[in-house]
Amino acid sequence: MTGPEFSAEQICEACGAKLLLGDEQTTARGVSTDTRSTCEGKAFFALSGPNHDGHDFIQDAAAAGASVVVSEKEIPSKNIAQSNVAFVIVENTLDALTQLASWHRDRLDGVVIGITGSCGKSTVKEIAGAVLAQAGSCTAAPRSFNNRIGVSLSLLGALPTDDYVVLELGANHRGEIDELARIARPDAGCITCIGECHLEGFGGIEGVMEGKAELIPHIAKEGLLVLNGDDRRCRELGSRYPGRTLTFGFEDGADIRPERIKSGRRGELFKVDKHVFHLPLPGSHNVLNASAALCLARWAGVSDHLAIQGLSSVSGPGLRCERRKIGGVDFILDCYNSNPTAMRAACEVLSGTETQGRRIVLCGDMLELGDEAQTLHRETGRLIANSGVDMLLAVGEYADAVMRGWQEASEYPRNAIALPERERAWLFLYRLSRPGDVVLVKGSRLMKLEDIVDSFGQYSAGLSQEVA
Repeated sequence: MTGPEFSAEQICEACGAKLLLGDEQTTARGVSTDTRSTCEGKAFFALSGPNHDGHDFIQDAAAAGASVVVSEKEIPSKNIAQSNVAFVIVENTLDALTQLASWHRDRLDGVVIGITGSCGKSTVKEIAGAVLAQAGSCTAAPRSFNNRIGVSLSLLGALPTDDYVVLELGANHRGEIDELARIARPDAGCITCIGECHLEGFGGIEGVMEGKAELIPHIAKEGLLVLNGDDRRCRELGSRYPGRTLTFGFEDGADIRPERIKSGRRGELFKVDKHVFHLPLPGSHNVLNASAALCLARWAGVSDHLAIQGLSSVSGPGLRCERRKIGGVDFILDCYNSNPTAMRAACEVLSGTETQGRRIVLCGDMLELGDEAQTLHRETGRLIANSGVDMLLAVGEYADAVMRGWQEASEYPRNAIALPERERAWLFLYRLSRPGDVVLVKGSRLMKLEDIVDSFGQYSAGLSQEVA
């Protein structure tokens, strides 16, 4: 059983709660908020969300072996009352979860790192975790656990004896990073970039900058701030931190300035100072992500030799430049999220991908761009056309805007289709593509463009069975 240990008494102390049933010395190892994952021996927090109420699953959690249940409602059944479960009552389970995470943060002896930015933060987190794990025990946030629940669960998954804890902090409005950083209280922070992302919630690009800057006051004064030296707004934030600052970037003056040697299907070879690194992820943007992680590693005292080993072991987060081959078509699934900055990086990966066929982009909506949405989608169409792409399939509410941009910039204005609805996009994609083509799939998370690729694969597999 993994995870830090908490007693029911400690949970009550951290959350200002009271014990309704059971023994206050009952212990839990780790925390769960979902009965579909392992609950045995853990503290189950019954969170209420838009789709599910965790209180409906308290009995399931107890049956699955949860040792402590944290609830807003005094609803223990007879079965729970007769079990060995400690039942803790709080005013708000989400507040209690974050309070316990903040309390546990004080028990951590290792270096805590907080990573934010408009894009790249999940990848930097994965790379930094892989590199730091070469030098000591390291807990990195699972998947993209970057909101209030995710950051709390990430902290509550770290052991007091960990040498390093790497967290990801996300936001779509002002004040959110401030709240997360108050919980995390990082020793080192990293801002990957400041781009046109969540403009609707932040009120414009300057709002994005100020939102990311909310991390800075919470970084330990004797710690480190890592900034993208190629990003003007990032560079400007350096003056707000009184401690040590390191920058990464391709431009002159960066503390970590990588030199790309070779790029291909196996990833990137690049050099920093006299050392050559292999990163099994494609694209210059991932070289920058690796450089950000190297800033953190060098500050933490990790040798370049160990960093070389760590980088070579990296596997990127799912749906970020994830490669799949279906029916002879090579797919690049980069559809965990999207914004103009991320789209530019993905198109560069597509342009650098060797193929004997054509390059096709399946472009979904970039969400939360506010009043700039039409303009930015139109500019994205031009960007795609100028990236050596042969065909475009645009899907979603802004598909017409993307197609108009394509038509304004492409030598082949008719090689584009706009589909406001995504239900039959897989069929259009199947008819457009042929073996040997490479298809970039890029859109915001809510578009779920991977479903289109799954339907494409199912149809292709069905046809293959019929032929056989």
